[in-house]
Amino acid sequence: MMSDEIIVKGNPNIPNIALTFDDGPGRITPYILDVLRKYGVKATFFCLGCCIDKNIAAQDNTGRYITGNEIVKRANDEGHLIAIHSHDHRDLTGLTDEEILNNELSRTKKIITNLIGKTPVYFRPPYGSIDDRVNNIAKALDLKIVLWNCRSADSSTEPAIILGGSLKYKYGPVDIYSNIMRNIENGSIILCHDGHSGKYDANFGIVSALDRAIPELQQKRFNFVTVDDLLATGNYVIQD
Repeated sequence: MMSDEIIVKGNPNIPNIALTFDDGPGRITPYILDVLRKYGVKATFFCLGCCIDKNIAAQDNTGRYITGNEIVKRANDEGHLIAIHSHDHRDLTGLTDEEILNNELSRTKKIITNLIGKTPVYFRPPYGSIDDRVNNIAKALDLKIVLWNCRSADSSTEPAIILGGSLKYKYGPVDIYSNIMRNIENGSIILCHDGHSGKYDANFGIVSALDRAIPELQQKRFNFVTVDDLLATGNYVIQD
């Protein structure tokens, strides 16, 4: 597989689909992991290096406070795929080559490798923002770029009222559920979030949206897989 291909979808002939989560680990990641475990589903987490290093005030189901490190370890232990989103969620196309390579990508690659003992292979640029430079640097680091073709729109926000204040999300669980169900097809890569830009909590609506969507999609004979397994069958779709 050429790593300068930008993957947007899996094999259109096979009912495999991939849930992907950006911007975590975050406060809602443990809840997402609980839902995935409930239905025996594997997903892919595109993590931010800055969040892995944070002590997130997230309570697990015992009420204990856990760190970004522990959350990513748990996701990995439960069979989910850990991938790279960047370190600080900056638009990489506006950075220098050295900043992209050292501050954002190889730094996060090292953090994840040291944490779980596996070298991440997949990368999704923040905002899906990419150009030839970002592409070439990713390629030099042996990273395969994965975007999406199905948006849950769980990260859409209302215009900010107060600068630096909390975010107001546009969609609740029912809308997020509908967005997923309406757009799903064989090979879909579904964009969801378990954090927001490394600074804010994700939209909690994604948790109950998934709790409803996953069993319904399983009844329709869709099979939830990691990005790795989605692409293993070949015949995936790349960006034109």
